[in-house]
Amino acid sequence: MPVSRRSFLGGGLAAAAVAVTGTPLLAGCASDKKNAAAANAAVKLPTYTRYGEITPDLPGTDVVLDGFLKYPANPVKAIAEAPGDGKPITFMTNIPGAIPPAVDKNQFWQELNKRLGSELQISMASNDEYKDKFATRIAGGDLPDILNIPPGTPQVPGLLKAKATDLTEHLSGDAVKQYPFLANIPAEYWKGCVFNGAIYGVPVPRGMSRTSLPLYRADLLAAKGIKDPAPKNFQEFLDLCKELTAPKENRWAWTRVPTSYLRMMLGMPNQWKEEGGKFTSVYEAQGNEEALEAARSMVAAGVVNPDTFSAKAAQRKQWFNGGIASFDYDSFVAWNQYYADNTAGDAFAVDMLDVPGFDGGDGKVWMGAALNNVTAFSKDSQHSVETLLKVANWMAAPFGTEEYLFRKYGLPGRHYALEGTDPVPTKAGVVETGIGLQYISDSTLALYWAGRPDVPQNQHKIQTAIEKRLVYDASYGLYSDTASKQWGQLTGALTDLENQIVQGKKPVSEWAAGVKTFLSSGGEKIRGELEQAFADTAGK
Repeated sequence: MPVSRRSFLGGGLAAAAVAVTGTPLLAGCASDKKNAAAANAAVKLPTYTRYGEITPDLPGTDVVLDGFLKYPANPVKAIAEAPGDGKPITFMTNIPGAIPPAVDKNQFWQELNKRLGSELQISMASNDEYKDKFATRIAGGDLPDILNIPPGTPQVPGLLKAKATDLTEHLSGDAVKQYPFLANIPAEYWKGCVFNGAIYGVPVPRGMSRTSLPLYRADLLAAKGIKDPAPKNFQEFLDLCKELTAPKENRWAWTRVPTSYLRMMLGMPNQWKEEGGKFTSVYEAQGNEEALEAARSMVAAGVVNPDTFSAKAAQRKQWFNGGIASFDYDSFVAWNQYYADNTAGDAFAVDMLDVPGFDGGDGKVWMGAALNNVTAFSKDSQHSVETLLKVANWMAAPFGTEEYLFRKYGLPGRHYALEGTDPVPTKAGVVETGIGLQYISDSTLALYWAGRPDVPQNQHKIQTAIEKRLVYDASYGLYSDTASKQWGQLTGALTDLENQIVQGKKPVSEWAAGVKTFLSSGGEKIRGELEQAFADTAGK
């Protein structure tokens, strides 16, 4: 099962990487990199052993996620002994929401420490601040026992070799069966944890849950007599957007310009495409000019909130939840989050739009990033590798287990109230449970929303519909040193140009020059490194 990921590409931490050893990490000749790629391909990935104690209401596949209409009445206690060793375990991570109360004021965290059998000491930072905090800790050599390595970290192989524990003997092949919930993570997700010819981390899997398409406010569309919208081409899609736009009423169809969706209509690559060993980026692929012209036409038609180009993501999400916009381009994870943030009452309803071909037929769908992050263990940790892996295994217990119920929802009465068998979070639950445990490890996500069986039903329906039309990122599992340092800068310049074009400030014809600069400034070198890595791993 091929799975795409948001590879470790981008810049911002190069100085920290150099500081690990005093020299640029991964500096070396081409033959070293070739040997590394071949060695990575030779690693035997952990044997996938599906946990079979929980029966979903809506069975999934290797790609489609399992769905549950309600939480199982009798959750399985899957792990008999506390995984900790009685000594404090340190962990550093980002926190996507508000920073939660400290442990002395957090009953969830206190109970977690009891269940783990070790005090979990967590150093937290917001999403926006985490990369800088990570870089500072790396540069200072002050590493926690468990480390969340964020996407965009440069020169990861050298960083891991210098600072992290090689987990191969503990996880490769059948060895992972000592940790049944790590074994329950499909082997493809482990590809993103292989560097230097070894397994250097534990995956935090996402895949289909991070696949993005237009989410829409089904309740707002229904109020206009529109049920189950299914435009057959771009023109019908644009007409639908116009119908949902009323600027005088402070309503627009879209929170932002859905350029990725337009590229999917045109069947364009998901990040990188490989054919016959040759790699093509989405930015240089045929169809960009047509996608940009279509995006311009949406902005010109006034169907996108005009404040979008200066707004932050949080504000756009408020537009969607508040009914100012009917569509937002986002993932299955965001779908659930919108229900969590709902202030519109029981009528609030979200669904997802499939992608037609630009001129008819079916469009393609970009598979979501396989990994949220990789979690590594410090070489200098005083804990045994087995203890840290037991903790990760406990964090990966899947939906339907008692461990999952506590990990995601906390304690009954304090953090959630039961409605039937469904745990409905309280305000204290929302505030106290968000301490970042999912970034140590996690199971593949389940389709579920407490008290709303229609949510997993709709999610499962659209996943089943798009399964055969998914397009995967061909760079997944391949490493480009140049991309690790320059990807964010290179693609950021193209994003800025794209925004200028869709606003009508620059002509579409300037895209070709932008791509030429992208290629000459590093894109061509990245392509070569990916092609070489692909060739080195072929047949291994």
